[in-house]
Amino acid sequence: MSVDGKLPFQVSASLFYAVMIMIVGQAFLFTILPPIGRQVGMADYQIGLVMSVHGLFMLFTGPMWGAVSETWGRRRVIIIGCFAFVISVVMFGLIVDAAISGLVSGMAILWMLVGSRALFAVGAGAVTPSAMALAADMSSPEMRLRAISMLTAATSTGAILGPSVSAFFTGFGLSAPFYIIAVTGLFSAIFARLFLPKTRSSTSATNVRYRHLLKGPILKIAVSAACFLVGTYGTFSIVGFFVQDRFSLEPVPAAQAMGLGLMCAAAANVFIQAFVLRRINQSPKTLIVIGVSVTLLSIGLLWTSSTQAMFIAAMVCNGLGQGFSMPTINTSLSLASGPDSQGRLAGISTSTQSIAFLVAPASAAALYQTANWLPFGITGVITVVALGLFLSTPIVDGRRRDTADIKDSVTP
Repeated sequence: MSVDGKLPFQVSASLFYAVMIMIVGQAFLFTILPPIGRQVGMADYQIGLVMSVHGLFMLFTGPMWGAVSETWGRRRVIIIGCFAFVISVVMFGLIVDAAISGLVSGMAILWMLVGSRALFAVGAGAVTPSAMALAADMSSPEMRLRAISMLTAATSTGAILGPSVSAFFTGFGLSAPFYIIAVTGLFSAIFARLFLPKTRSSTSATNVRYRHLLKGPILKIAVSAACFLVGTYGTFSIVGFFVQDRFSLEPVPAAQAMGLGLMCAAAANVFIQAFVLRRINQSPKTLIVIGVSVTLLSIGLLWTSSTQAMFIAAMVCNGLGQGFSMPTINTSLSLASGPDSQGRLAGISTSTQSIAFLVAPASAAALYQTANWLPFGITGVITVVALGLFLSTPIVDGRRRDTADIKDSVTP
């Protein structure tokens, strides 16, 4: 930890890059896989299965690696995750090339792609919670929100870059983006090795179990976060259908409108995390309430959108709400326990997102097919429930926390 409690620049930059590349590797697939899948003869539900299997495996690998990083060290786990990421992305590109050339076909393509995505989840599941835990290790409680915000901004940046990367490099072939992104992942491993510090194994880490952590405020924050994310992901998952139906657009203009909306949301998210949070002095609970309330407003604006400009405004509100809430929620989890549990707490944070990713998209799509107002109504109710849970949950304010017992686990 530095004297002022901030992360050193080289550490911040390395962690930001590693997390961003993990999200690029996830986001670009949503753009490129549907046309690839159809070209090689996969059914739409099979394409959806390949994309969603990441969330299933992340549900388990995130907590596992979070715990392992307590004893193996954050840097080692991050490097392992980066190499797993590189191997998985290269595998996916090779499978795509083999399928396009006719070397493999039928169900073999599906299971090979599912296997490569499972390996991808192993990599991302190692990098994201370990990076979050290392940021918590090396920042003071007062600076914790700034450190976590940096990593959440990396997530939003990756969400912006992923579709852009795939759109640009597909001009060199459908599999080209996979190999390019694999190289960027290799750089993240190199940067981690050069710039991240070694960490000591916690002497009490083996005595801290998830069943001991998942109670009291930590359990309440995790449940509240899961509800909030179910509402958010549920809304996002039907935006493509909604835009096409509400504005009577053809598929290409609908995709363009949705892409613009998502980019505006991500840009608003990055703006709040990079420029606003570090300049305002509000309690974590206040920031969470602001974020969840603005997200709730965005759901109402989205449903009542009568023009594409209103749709963009709704997506910007969603990005603002996410920018206020998500880094603060993750910071609150980090501050809810001592330094020996940061890896497991980061694993819990990863799991809440994975649960929401598994539950929300399919449920919202089914509700939308039943009645197009249902997903908006139900996600709105779930978001209100999350707001009530956050209001009733005690949340540590890092600005007032006694730091005398905070031990530095980072070796020079």
